[in-house]
Amino acid sequence: MAARADDFDYFPCPLGESCAILSKMKTFISLITLFPLFAQSQLAFDSLQKELHAPADANTIFCDFSFENRSGKDVEITRYEPTCSCMSVQINNNGKLKYAPGEKGIIRANFDMQSYSGKVDKLVNVWLKGDPEDKPSLNLVVIVNIPVLVEISPKTVEWSSSESMSPKTIKIKMTHSEPIKVTSATISNPIFTVELKTINEGKEYDLVVTPVGKSDNKVGIGTISIETDCKIAKQRRQMAFAIVRNAPVTSAVTSGAQQGPAPVAPAGSVE
Repeated sequence: MAARADDFDYFPCPLGESCAILSKMKTFISLITLFPLFAQSQLAFDSLQKELHAPADANTIFCDFSFENRSGKDVEITRYEPTCSCMSVQINNNGKLKYAPGEKGIIRANFDMQSYSGKVDKLVNVWLKGDPEDKPSLNLVVIVNIPVLVEISPKTVEWSSSESMSPKTIKIKMTHSEPIKVTSATISNPIFTVELKTINEGKEYDLVVTPVGKSDNKVGIGTISIETDCKIAKQRRQMAFAIVRNAPVTSAVTSGAQQGPAPVAPAGSVE
């Protein structure tokens, strides 16, 4: 879509030269926002975003984006790539890249879910001939929902070094149709202790975390490893964290430290 001459008004600038001033902001904005639509008008996709629901035990899943060249000229795909190493991308017809008007194709995104759970968003960028190196015409979004069988909340418990080091609790809940037992819970840093409490065997547990470091050595971070007997290997071990941070310096103390003593006027001077 090209800008027309009448989209601009010309006014004399204070220096006496003609200054081109954009008078129709809507036209300017549409030039930017319609760029993906221009690409879509060349290759019409069934959808630019797809959401999938994967089984809890699936290790891989794929998503197909079908397209058709609905323009009146050949369209060439020059490059296509995912933004994550957990994905690979293929085009059908032996990787066919050039499409005549009316020709159809499929871009397939393969997602390796070995280390993921929950809701995951991934992106595939597609460049058409003439695209700038840093501006692909098309962004295909894959949203994958992977069931979380062991819910940890919160994932991180925190303290400030100035507050009381009272215990804090991490809730562990199983959402699987079958019971999942917590078999152990350990923490990497000895300035914390963890205590596992069974609320409902195979269904719900409390993990009580307490900082026990001395007052001069209680700042630190610990990684909590929660082991279960989940039959799905990738969800068997869960992680959480415990952190004690340095207390922030108050603004009043900081301000006083920066000001220092008030200056003394020389003898005989008039203020």
